[in-house]
Amino acid sequence: MIRQLILTTLAQAILLPCLSRRTGRPCRSVITRQLLLGQAEDGINLTGCLDPQGRVHRTAIRDVLSVQRRLIIHAETLGGAGRIWRELEALPPAILSLDATGSPYQFVSLGSRDAVELIGAWPSPCGDITAMLRPVCGMLISAADSVVPPFRQIGHLWPHGDFARPSGSLVLSFARRPGVLFAARYPLELAAKVIVRNRRAWGENWEPDAPTEENRSSAALMAGQHNPRPQVPLTGELLHEAARLKPVEDLGDWWHGCALWHAAGWPRWRNARNRSGVLVSNDDPGLRHLFVTTDGETSASLVVR
Repeated sequence: MIRQLILTTLAQAILLPCLSRRTGRPCRSVITRQLLLGQAEDGINLTGCLDPQGRVHRTAIRDVLSVQRRLIIHAETLGGAGRIWRELEALPPAILSLDATGSPYQFVSLGSRDAVELIGAWPSPCGDITAMLRPVCGMLISAADSVVPPFRQIGHLWPHGDFARPSGSLVLSFARRPGVLFAARYPLELAAKVIVRNRRAWGENWEPDAPTEENRSSAALMAGQHNPRPQVPLTGELLHEAARLKPVEDLGDWWHGCALWHAAGWPRWRNARNRSGVLVSNDDPGLRHLFVTTDGETSASLVVR
């Protein structure tokens, strides 16, 4: 049970997987600069967030691992009778367990203004596979990897709140971008759904291999040039320090330009064919493997038989 609700304001907006405001099912991605943290007996948990319009959403993740240093720029304890408390309590609870004990994945987010254009693929229940180039700032990575590259790409967060399979396997560097701002454990029940869905589409070996020593050496050379900002645990002491900082007054204007999904016309491939019907080339290993299914055939065969 939540004993205290803490509204925290971030220096940059991030993207979070969230639950339906009607059913409690994971169904959407929300850009947020304000987190709702619950102070409970077992510590500090992520309870929800506010979108750019100020509406409250329950998040599909609970256990925050770390934040980039100086990401939290203000924190305040909310009274139990306020609008945010009432709106949060009116939302349906999650219909699944948010317990992340034993989960093989963690969720990380870049800043929404630092999204990286990457290709991800989504398998439908009927066997179709759709791949698309999108701006990505929410990712699933291996729980065994550090949030400072190199780390394995497991999934890209899409607008519907679930994760597409990445075309690439590793992130070695974000170059001059700030890198990961926020990291949290991903619930075991949701991780299991990702694994089952991807194994059904691509077989047992769909996950990328662990970074090699060569990968680590390359990432270290890149990090030496750009000095990524360190991560710090989310603690009560950190929130206490943030509570002494001035409230942020520019949230209304700050959101301009933070939207990720407004752009149309991003490259898209369905069953290995682009919008013009041209088949993906065998010489394109970064994309072709996304359409090779568990039976060894290319999903393009589904549209030409």
